[in-house]
Amino acid sequence: MKKKHPEHVNLERWLVSYADFITLLFAFFVVMYSIANQDKAKIKQITEAIERTFLGPAAKIDAGSGSDVNVFTQKSSMVGQVVDQPMGHNNALPEHNPELEKIAERIEESLSYQMQTTDLKDIYKIIYDDRGLVIRFSANKLFDPGSEVVRSQYLPLIDKISGVIADGNRLIRIEGHTDNQSLPEGAKYPTNWELSTARAAWIVRYMRAKWKIPSSRLSAAGYADGQPIASNANEEGRERNRRVEIVVTSVQSTKQE
Repeated sequence: MKKKHPEHVNLERWLVSYADFITLLFAFFVVMYSIANQDKAKIKQITEAIERTFLGPAAKIDAGSGSDVNVFTQKSSMVGQVVDQPMGHNNALPEHNPELEKIAERIEESLSYQMQTTDLKDIYKIIYDDRGLVIRFSANKLFDPGSEVVRSQYLPLIDKISGVIADGNRLIRIEGHTDNQSLPEGAKYPTNWELSTARAAWIVRYMRAKWKIPSSRLSAAGYADGQPIASNANEEGRERNRRVEIVVTSVQSTKQE
């Protein structure tokens, strides 16, 4: 009688099931990855369609560096108030800022104590807007016509304000503005652009030289007649438009000198 051989047991059958499982798992993730990429593409298409519908070509602006900035994804300020842009303003509403209010109080106290005999109501005023704390000066008082140099009798006013805002690390921007009248022929500066910028730069240099405010906190901008606060149709309005503004922004400098 023929002897039976014992049946051989395959101990590696589990590998077949494991391989099938791995194959299915791989296929699952491939499908999920494909779906995710399709969703991103669809979302991008929808976003671009909305931009074209509502803003047209203005949906993207040139930031001045040769690259486009998407207005839907532009980063907002950490404080929700100030974006230090070339045009100075943004569309945000001024917010309650105790630190800026404290600076304004210190300026008022310093001026009322040191310059009690001077009527300052026609020379400067303090306001708040989307830029931060704004100390607005009448250029008619501060400067001779066509000149960028602050009159000597008003330097103590600049000094008192500079002494207060020198503390801390908030960015400070000096902005020069004019009316829409052309400068006379033979004037030191050919246009209001140069004049408004020169006045702002003169105050920046003065603050830097005398009060040692770090350059990283200071900037100057000249807007000529580009940002009027009154009508240029009459002399009263033009006088209001001729101004220099010290803007203590809500943005804090992160640079150290």
